[in-house]
Amino acid sequence: MNARHEAENWQAPGPVRTVLNKVVHYAEILRAWGLRRSVTLDYAPEDVSIEVTNNCNFRCEFCPQSDPRHHQLVPRTILAPADAEKLLVKLRRGGVRTNVMHWTLDGEPFMNKQFHLICGLGHKYGFNNQIFATNGFFVSAERLRALPVSPNAKYTLCIDYCADPEFFESCRGTKGSWERVLENIRSVVADPALRHIHLQLTDISSYKVSDPAAQAEAQAALRRLLPQPEVRIRSRVFHNMTGHVVQLQKKRSKRYHLCPYPWMSLVVSSNGDVVACCRDLQHKTVLGNLFRQELPEIWNGDAARALRQALIDQEPARMDACRNCDLPWDEAKFDVRHLTRTALRRLQILSK
Repeated sequence: MNARHEAENWQAPGPVRTVLNKVVHYAEILRAWGLRRSVTLDYAPEDVSIEVTNNCNFRCEFCPQSDPRHHQLVPRTILAPADAEKLLVKLRRGGVRTNVMHWTLDGEPFMNKQFHLICGLGHKYGFNNQIFATNGFFVSAERLRALPVSPNAKYTLCIDYCADPEFFESCRGTKGSWERVLENIRSVVADPALRHIHLQLTDISSYKVSDPAAQAEAQAALRRLLPQPEVRIRSRVFHNMTGHVVQLQKKRSKRYHLCPYPWMSLVVSSNGDVVACCRDLQHKTVLGNLFRQELPEIWNGDAARALRQALIDQEPARMDACRNCDLPWDEAKFDVRHLTRTALRRLQILSK
């Protein structure tokens, strides 16, 4: 049976996972990652991301998009709805049962003019809880009203922003973009037809502001700018993006932590490449291609097992994507507070 025939005959299996199912499944992942240190996994990934394009209208200093060679290393691609459906079919056929989809890796999702159609396909295949990073430049109320609404539909838009226009436009946005993003956010909040749209703003002041008191004031200033309770605001700790911004690499702790990504996450680029993790924007470690292969072949393939083994052996430098990554030596990423926040916000463990 080909992918198109399966897509035409596929029926949603009701609720993909109950909250209890999610908790049980993540307990299984925790056991394979933290206790057994398994290289071959007997479950499908639960945290799934699909990139809809690697094109972006911003050139943020802290992103590989600011490298003039970026698209020489990774050619520009835009995911067509038909190709998105092929990927979704393969995910479900391969055993993925989450209802959460992250439309995120590289690029700005709204640069793909058919993004709303791709979101509709996500709903068709049971991914009713959709999360994605966006720079906010194209996030007008009109554009968001084009996103399909289905029962229990939820969209969470994650936007990096700050209260300082000059700071924002010097390290992230283009001239005039700060005001446009602000107008877009306010228009979304004011539109009663967009109650299914949730806004998560992340204050980026910490990129150049190191003093904790100054960071707290910058975040407070952003809250004063956008006091609406519908707008959630949090801070951000920058990392070195697998070597892109080396000066951001924090002092390493003496203790090595086993990175959990290869045990729970699947990240698919818009050309079908499955990359090591959500930090691998330049496809330094490719585990397979979901257009050409089935999910189990990639998830437990030679490349994926080699990645897990290198991390278990405490030799991440064997993997190109991991060679300069600071995650294994970052204590803050493995404290209880951060892990709990990740479980609730990114993994949506307690969300239906």
